Amino acid sequence: MLIVWDFIDLLKQDNLRDIFALAFAATMVQYSNYSYEPSLAQRVSSGKEEIHDFAVGESILAKLNDMASDIQWFKDNLPKKTGIVNTIRDSFFRCRKYLNPEQVDLVVTSPPYLNNYHYNRNTRPQLYWLGFVSIPDDLKSLEDNNFDKYWQTVRDKADLTLNFTLSRNDLADNLKILRGLHNEKGSYGGNGWANYAVSYFNDCLLFAQNVNYALKPGGSALVVIGNSVLQGLSIPTDRYLAEIAEYAGLEVIEIHLPRAKRVGSSIIKSDVRVEKASEKQQLYESVVELRKR
Repeated sequence: MLIVWDFIDLLKQDNLRDIFALAFAATMVQYSNYSYEPSLAQRVSSGKEEIHDFAVGESILAKLNDMASDIQWFKDNLPKKTGIVNTIRDSFFRCRKYLNPEQVDLVVTSPPYLNNYHYNRNTRPQLYWLGFVSIPDDLKSLEDNNFDKYWQTVRDKADLTLNFTLSRNDLADNLKILRGLHNEKGSYGGNGWANYAVSYFNDCLLFAQNVNYALKPGGSALVVIGNSVLQGLSIPTDRYLAEIAEYAGLEVIEIHLPRAKRVGSSIIKSDVRVEKASEKQQLYESVVELRKR
């Protein structure tokens, strides 16, 4: 692995070096002694043997071939007339800094799900190896500015409240029920999870307001999102997002259900997440289709 990394570092072209580094980052966990279970953990902690030897170069080469194939497909299918491509490395929450109102035709995104998947922790090998961070404090701004706040950052705060009120909606009632569950567990009880959910849905409103700001009239947004189960309580996140989007002025066209079942049973059956996971509480994935009126 170190030999491959030294080779990447010696590449003269910046874009080529970045492509090789990306292929390395995409494959590095499979030849480390980590694994995703679904969160990043040591292999031995999940009953897997440690890796003592691995064909690292072949693994990276296979990924590079996949990437080259994707690039070629894109070039073959790209319209002959293309506009200027501009990549903005910032949060969509600050889109108004870069975009004029009603400038966007289409938004395609998948925000974090309400499952406390800690992206900073689960991508820390890639973040450190690729030089995006060098010390734990470098992750602080990502934690504070992420879409929703991680459960660990809000669980011990005073009761957080929604920044909006929806009519004919049971979100507030469900959050109240959640807040009252298993409070004998302290930080691990329902109150902390209710704070986490409140911060999540407050960010859903900010997201929907920015989508409404950015989209042209008639423009569309496709938002891939999954439901959640917190402390045994089913949270239909897709429906709540749709109703929040309507509150923000958008039109809900449809909630599509491409995946009626998704990976995640190991999360909802965790002692931290739920007292007893019900077989009826199935995780699914939706695409919320929105339109600017």
